[in-house]
Amino acid sequence: MRRTNTLTGCLLSMGASAQVAVGAFGGAGQDLIWQTEQAQAGALFEFRVKWLPPAVVRTSAWYCPQRGTRSEVYHMTHDPVEYTWLAESVNERHGSAGIALDLRFPFEHNACSGGYFKGTYLLAGLGYARRWQRFSRWSQDREGHVTASVERRNSGEPMLRAGFGGEWNFKWGGPFIEGVVTISAAGPGPSTIRFPGTALLNIGYRYSFAKAAAPAAEE
Repeated sequence: MRRTNTLTGCLLSMGASAQVAVGAFGGAGQDLIWQTEQAQAGALFEFRVKWLPPAVVRTSAWYCPQRGTRSEVYHMTHDPVEYTWLAESVNERHGSAGIALDLRFPFEHNACSGGYFKGTYLLAGLGYARRWQRFSRWSQDREGHVTASVERRNSGEPMLRAGFGGEWNFKWGGPFIEGVVTISAAGPGPSTIRFPGTALLNIGYRYSFAKAAAPAAEE
């Protein structure tokens, strides 16, 4: 609770305007670092500030559910008779979670009557993701002697984010759709720049608690 009050105070001290919104989103796309499909779900908090009127400031957090792959290796011998057995199997599970700070810039002044906003926008920001992997290895020889091991890996991933989206806003809230790509410094050890790191399409909903002042002209 103390942290929440502190954050609220900081926003007010920076000149946050009346328009504040919360929302949720989900998406799917390609993880080009792990070369696999990716699904994610998250929540967002948005506000406008007096010192940057055209932009919306967004903080968000997301989680990618764990997914995995399994590989198997069989061995064969012909002495004294042909015999085939499962010699090795590897189960890999991997997932990630992250946070981001973005700015949304409209293509044009698109405030509507009543203080709602709609239209297309560009998105740019910074993010950080935490990735984890779990490898379960199992092997046996011809005599049936079994060995097993588990290996865990964790890595951090700073990223730049860019995207394009569109929103529709009504009294009951605002659906939106946007595409996002990242430039990521990914992987354990020396960072390798990956572009794109991920490419995602998100669909979401946001609700504004208070509306900005209505513009003088009607839509």
